[in-house]
Amino acid sequence: MIPSDYQEPPVTDELRRTALEGQLPRRPLGKTGEELTILGFGGFHLLEVSEREAEGLLNLYLDAGGNFIESAIAYGDGDSERKIGRVMGSRRKECFLSTKSYSRDRKGAAQSIERSLRHLNTDHVDNLFIHCISTDEELDRIMSDDGALRAAEDARDAGKVRFISMTSHFPPVLLKAVKAYPFDAIMEYVNYYDYFNFPMVYDEIIPACVERGVGVICMKPLADGLLHRPESAAKAFRWVWSTDEVTSAVTGNNTEYQLASNLALAKSYKPMTDEEKQKLYLGAPELADYVCRRCGKCMPNRAGLDIPEIFRLEGYLDRQMMPGPVMTLPDADLREGLNGWFNNRDYARAAYAAMADKVTDETDCSDVEPLCPYGLPITAKLRWATQKLSA
Repeated sequence: MIPSDYQEPPVTDELRRTALEGQLPRRPLGKTGEELTILGFGGFHLLEVSEREAEGLLNLYLDAGGNFIESAIAYGDGDSERKIGRVMGSRRKECFLSTKSYSRDRKGAAQSIERSLRHLNTDHVDNLFIHCISTDEELDRIMSDDGALRAAEDARDAGKVRFISMTSHFPPVLLKAVKAYPFDAIMEYVNYYDYFNFPMVYDEIIPACVERGVGVICMKPLADGLLHRPESAAKAFRWVWSTDEVTSAVTGNNTEYQLASNLALAKSYKPMTDEEKQKLYLGAPELADYVCRRCGKCMPNRAGLDIPEIFRLEGYLDRQMMPGPVMTLPDADLREGLNGWFNNRDYARAAYAAMADKVTDETDCSDVEPLCPYGLPITAKLRWATQKLSA
């Protein structure tokens, strides 16, 4: 998503040339033996373009050296896969092709796989994601004797699927899954905005994947479009690629300008230094002086509160996108549409209810506000976060 009033720059001959020239860096995907380009082509936004436009975008990506294309049967009930399949008829061998199944049971997943193969115009996919596992119950279901993982394994044995992976929008479940089953890869949101909302991804999940040889693929490198400004997008991709454990950043492209710009960024990529990261954290307009950067300077405090934990739960609730009466942030309409996409509100509210020390009307953390390097109005933010978490 991007704001409706955003005006995209035109595609110049120089941009097209930059997108096509040179090599796209590649990185290994866990212990699979495969290498993917650091920019992947996500299929969701192909729903927004015609078959002809989709074909042009996919051919541009492949012509530029990109080799990772992914979609899902649920994207337009196979519409995205069918558009990709038009290109796969002649260029299947040039890419690592991946799709996703939402089915939780063995029979449903088997049917989903067969439909995807027909849509994609191929006899096999390189990778199948069991998609969007969000609860312990869903994880138990796919891992059962009659679960979706059995269908994926059957397809792998039959040569229809090479690797089996998983996606999730709820880090605690993803961490449990990585520890419970030998997935080949995971896909999770990795971006400099949500870095401060879901620290478990970086502190626990990625290290667990590295330890087990599980590949890490980034989805939502632009935070669902929140980091849409050209200057923000350039920094966002650099930040993701500077996370060395990430193999590829998958992003949607529904215009030639978006794709060419992303390809040019990937081909000119240079790692972001720690100094550049700190400068980004300080000055990013999307973070502003509202999003908690979890530096810990507010601990301890005279109110006896675990301030970073409360703000972490606010991140699970609405990704700290809705500052309410505390302040106004850029792209308010866009934030309104994005804040609840991950559906983790119940977890956040239950976790806050279980905390021993909570915010009250008398809470005063003015003692630590001057210590915050980012100028957060900590007391006001705490009261607003608590109002949301207690709703």
